[in-house]
Amino acid sequence: MDNPSGNRNWRLWTRFAQYCGQDPYLLRLQGPDFAMERGDLFMAFGRSLQKGRHDGDGPGLSGTAIETALRECAQFMVRRKLADPRRQTPGQPLLNPDISALCKRYKTEDPPPRPQMAVPSALIYHIAASFATSTIRKLHITGNLIIMAFFFLLRVGEYTPSSDQRQTVPLRKKDIRLWRGAEQLNNDADLMTLLSADNVTICLENQKNGDRMSTVHHQTSGDATLDPVRAVAHLLFAIRGMPDTTPLGTYHSTNGRVCHVRASAILAAVRLAALQCNLVAQGYDISRIGTHSLRSGGAMALKLAGYDHDMIRKLGRWNSDTYLHYIQSQIGELTAGVARSMARLTWFRNVG
Repeated sequence: MDNPSGNRNWRLWTRFAQYCGQDPYLLRLQGPDFAMERGDLFMAFGRSLQKGRHDGDGPGLSGTAIETALRECAQFMVRRKLADPRRQTPGQPLLNPDISALCKRYKTEDPPPRPQMAVPSALIYHIAASFATSTIRKLHITGNLIIMAFFFLLRVGEYTPSSDQRQTVPLRKKDIRLWRGAEQLNNDADLMTLLSADNVTICLENQKNGDRMSTVHHQTSGDATLDPVRAVAHLLFAIRGMPDTTPLGTYHSTNGRVCHVRASAILAAVRLAALQCNLVAQGYDISRIGTHSLRSGGAMALKLAGYDHDMIRKLGRWNSDTYLHYIQSQIGELTAGVARSMARLTWFRNVG
């Protein structure tokens, strides 16, 4: 994060600052006498993001995205011992009232959120069965990544690379441990040995929420088609002999070139499977099915299987109750039998 060049928000700010005739770090506007000018520039930048002027005629950013952009750009400045344009003085604990009001107003004006819809486990099974025997290496690797994402409730940035500089570190070869009973297997073992594993552990070095070295473990599902252990075994075999820092989802193309499965391939595979399984007939909007549907689908599968919120929260690595957004009330099976239970005639005594 010390080099901002890979951060999209910083690139947008750099373009805006140069348009205004300013250095991105506002070197000519340092000191207490220029606090108002720094704040006004950041306010104008926020307005340009909201109007979509940051990227030609592209859509405007949401209030939350604008707040994030201002925060990230300010942090790059502070790391260089420069002034935070969102604050009048360096020791000021709260943001300037006008900056806070701007962010609040933009978030209020945002349309209601439309979260990606949870996909059923049957869809993941369809993908696993379709891609397992594919002779196209990219499809085979993509299918196994989707299985892993579903069982481990992964965000797409936790298992695919990004062109932007992000806090999240995607899973690498060294972050995986396969077990056969209590014996840890060598990640460079042959395929038959890797497939003999019955447990798998992943360790996420850094995540979107700031948690570091978060560990999640799964035993085999016992299903040869839909199994997180077998999926990870195939992903490891694809990078056999490569350095420990090699990201999962890496593979050799037919001409020997090293390639990586990206988020766009995951999205395309999930939406294609949704069309093939005719999820539209089940009340789905295909435009609301995306990479996050795997994380949401995993949470829903746990809920429908009877696991409590503590287990779902632990496996999904949520630090707050935001995970409840993933337990989507529009899933009909979630309330199966509830009306019948409520209609049962009961009497109770009021002792208050």
